[in-house]
Amino acid sequence: MQNRGSRGALHSYLDIVSSTPLLGSSGLWSAVAHPLVVVVIAHALGGPIKIVDLRAKDTYPVDVVARDNTLHLDNSPFIDEYKMVVTWTLGTTKGPAGQGLTYLPRTNRLFRQCFVEADESVWSDEDACVFPSKARVDQALALQSGFLHEAGPLVVHLTDLEAPCHTIFAASRLVHHRYRTSAGAARSAVMASFHRTDDSAEMLGAQDSCRSPLQRFLMAGGSREQFLEALRGEMPRIVAAVDRMAAEQDLVVDPRRHLLTGDAFDEWYARQCAGVTLNDLRSDRMAQSPTRASSSVEWLVQRLQYDVQGPLNMPFFSDMRESRRKRARIRLREMSPEDICEVVETECARSPHFAALLRGETSDASVGDLLTCLAELDRLLRTSPERAGGGSYSGATDERAARSLPSFVEDLRVTAGWLEDDDTDSVITATAFALLASALGSRWFGLGDAGRRLTQRLLQQYLTRVSSTPGTPI
Repeated sequence: MQNRGSRGALHSYLDIVSSTPLLGSSGLWSAVAHPLVVVVIAHALGGPIKIVDLRAKDTYPVDVVARDNTLHLDNSPFIDEYKMVVTWTLGTTKGPAGQGLTYLPRTNRLFRQCFVEADESVWSDEDACVFPSKARVDQALALQSGFLHEAGPLVVHLTDLEAPCHTIFAASRLVHHRYRTSAGAARSAVMASFHRTDDSAEMLGAQDSCRSPLQRFLMAGGSREQFLEALRGEMPRIVAAVDRMAAEQDLVVDPRRHLLTGDAFDEWYARQCAGVTLNDLRSDRMAQSPTRASSSVEWLVQRLQYDVQGPLNMPFFSDMRESRRKRARIRLREMSPEDICEVVETECARSPHFAALLRGETSDASVGDLLTCLAELDRLLRTSPERAGGGSYSGATDERAARSLPSFVEDLRVTAGWLEDDDTDSVITATAFALLASALGSRWFGLGDAGRRLTQRLLQQYLTRVSSTPGTPI
């Protein structure tokens, strides 16, 4: 994590598939995909399972409610997704003591609503997955009360544990979040997301570092018979784990010991009802950063790091085709300062107009302008001669993100089409993603002068939008 983590505005992220040392670690596999865990999740999902996401995160104490950590359901409204999240105090072998996973018990029994068009096409969106306001928090708690046999509401905050905590939950159905506060210690975590093998075509596919048939199946899939055969080979470990659970009564965490009550619940409730506070955090930290005049590149890098964590309401479809955009979305959102700096210096700062843009010499920008640029980027990506491969990639993560980028841009056009010009935060976030997508797309797909000109237009739109936000230092 020190060498490869993203060190972003809110957390440090690492795609584990890009890390040979982590992916080849038996400790990692025991943590996120112990054979007993695999059996339990496969039973819950009713069939063979695969891992579709494998990541590590370091999270530091900070008071913020952002899109990343507001009360939510994971972005899989049309299928079940289970997660294994392993948390501990950063740099220690102790359990989490802050920034803990928090959830509303029994909300996994609810059903999610969706939208149905006149042609009977079915879809949903990311806004339907989040609870970012008092009205939405109250809605979640009221719905929970229908499943409680005791006085509610019930909110579990998994913190102050003696040992690392392994949590298995239905992430697409259980209302949950990471409770970020300035109190407590920094938290490390590794996470794996599981789907049924027949729910989508998405696969991690990285098998080189896998040591067992079960690990290879989880990464690359296979038949029902292959899955069962891989599990038979793990029977001694499964039996040993069950025996250990029976012998060590405290091995399984009792969530009732971690309920938020009294003042602790009131503080949690007030924080969630206050809504998203990312802008306040950005303003405070950017006020301590170089201004555009003194260090234009550094300022732009820091600003982009915050804005890609903002609200972006993207669509979901009943045929799961949004899974094609996932790798690009994550890659853009979790770019390290060095990666963003390289993009800015290579694709933006060389423009003869860059200094003028940073001085605030910008023209008007509208959602219509953004849509025009996204349509052009969509066309360039889909007609590029390098689309089939051979682009300039820095590793497996970039290669997977490049394959995903055209689908991401296609869906970003849908999102931008929903926006109004007065929805400043969402327009800035969409424009920041479009700018980085254009810059990386130019590199990965060899878009040449057309790509560079498009990136410059998006940079102009982004800086025009940013210049109009309160507290932006000139």
